[in-house]
Amino acid sequence: MTKKTTKIVLAGEGGQGIQTIAKILSLALEKTNCSVSYIPQFGPEQRGTPSVAFIQFGDEPIYYSQFSTADILVVLRKRALVSIDRFIGPKTEIVFDSSTIPRRIIQQNNKYVFGIPATKLAEEKFKSKSLNLIVLAAISKRFFDYPKNALWEIVEKQLYKKFAKNPEIEKNARDAFDFGYEFELENKNYSKAEFDVASGIIIKKNTQRTAVIIPKYCKGCGICIEKCPVDALSFGKTLGVFGTPVPEIDLDKCIACGNCFRYCPDSAIRVVKK
Repeated sequence: MTKKTTKIVLAGEGGQGIQTIAKILSLALEKTNCSVSYIPQFGPEQRGTPSVAFIQFGDEPIYYSQFSTADILVVLRKRALVSIDRFIGPKTEIVFDSSTIPRRIIQQNNKYVFGIPATKLAEEKFKSKSLNLIVLAAISKRFFDYPKNALWEIVEKQLYKKFAKNPEIEKNARDAFDFGYEFELENKNYSKAEFDVASGIIIKKNTQRTAVIIPKYCKGCGICIEKCPVDALSFGKTLGVFGTPVPEIDLDKCIACGNCFRYCPDSAIRVVKK
């Protein structure tokens, strides 16, 4: 595709499918007879910690996996931006999730900044798990003009186990992929970061109990709501790590049985008796 080595950084949080994007993109680039280097870097997914991928590709062999400045940088969460901000140079082309990251915190002197409200699109049009396929398709079209059907064949091979379990997952994934491929990246009129994760810790108290909810850990899976025997939990308006609502609690109903903490896969909620 190019004579020079192109350097790409992809960043988000564990569970967003950053490494899936990177792996599929790397495989796609290999099929163009390029030399490709892909280095993953991530923490425990259940904590929503930063997940970063480094890709290089070009006509010449790649001897060094490290680099200081990215040609293309894709970031899907505000917290992840902190860990990869140093890779942004004056000519770096940046793609950011404009529904979770305010444009003002992206380097202002950079001329090549593109938005895609990936979290909002996934949440409102498809399902939150489709976010990575929307982004993969959009950047593959914008930067590499990669043929859509050829790219989807790679997606199918990588995700065939998930697709085989539930045809509905494959249909939703394909719809999200097709939508992302045709999506025109925002260049000036960026979306509002209305799906930005809430910061801090929510603490509610009454005379008998104290509830602690940590939005930055919560994926909005709803398991705690399902397991509550007295219907003391319901989805509220505060947003969690994937831009999905986190639970709110009615302490007057709560019996502090411990189910919410016991079943939460991310330790995002706990109620203790005084």
